[in-house]
Amino acid sequence: MPWLFGPSFAGHPASVEMKELKGFDVPTRARAFKARVDAFFLEQVDVFQYEIPWAPFPLAVMTCVGIEMIGSYKYGDSAGDKNGHFKSFVKDMDAKFAEVQLTPENKQEELAAFIYKGFRNSLAHGFYGKWVFTTHERAKAATFRYSDQKRFIVLNVYWFYKRFKETTNQYFQHLLAAADPDVDPLKTFNQTLQKNFSIWIP
Repeated sequence: MPWLFGPSFAGHPASVEMKELKGFDVPTRARAFKARVDAFFLEQVDVFQYEIPWAPFPLAVMTCVGIEMIGSYKYGDSAGDKNGHFKSFVKDMDAKFAEVQLTPENKQEELAAFIYKGFRNSLAHGFYGKWVFTTHERAKAATFRYSDQKRFIVLNVYWFYKRFKETTNQYFQHLLAAADPDVDPLKTFNQTLQKNFSIWIP
């Protein structure tokens, strides 16, 4: 049984097997990865982006998974960086996430850290929002807002996923237009790919 990496893409009419990654040059790996993300992540998460079916919580969780994934390919995933790539990608989604505000613990943090510490982590490990609470109602938050009184964020989860997709598309446009594997964006992309699939790309 073949171990599949992803679906076919332009120039490669068959599904991509893991063992093929080693023989691909870096731009080809990038095209294969784009096809993988489209088919195995975005197209499957897209079903949650509408109010029918009603699934804002799964959409929030999967948006955080997507930020973690794409952020690591854009910014790297070095040991001990405390997921800086996640916070950097969140700030790419909206520059206002770089604002520094007081947390409920009375510490100064970027709003991107609120999303990481008080949303991504608490969703994944405890099934709750710690410093970030979601809404689907534009009247409550068309995008997101920080409460000075409560010191937490109200986040429109549908906007959050929309911005993730838009920012991801911008990243892929830049990645697929690149040609030099020794400079970014291809350099960091390939380093992360090799780390994640090291048993296939020794």
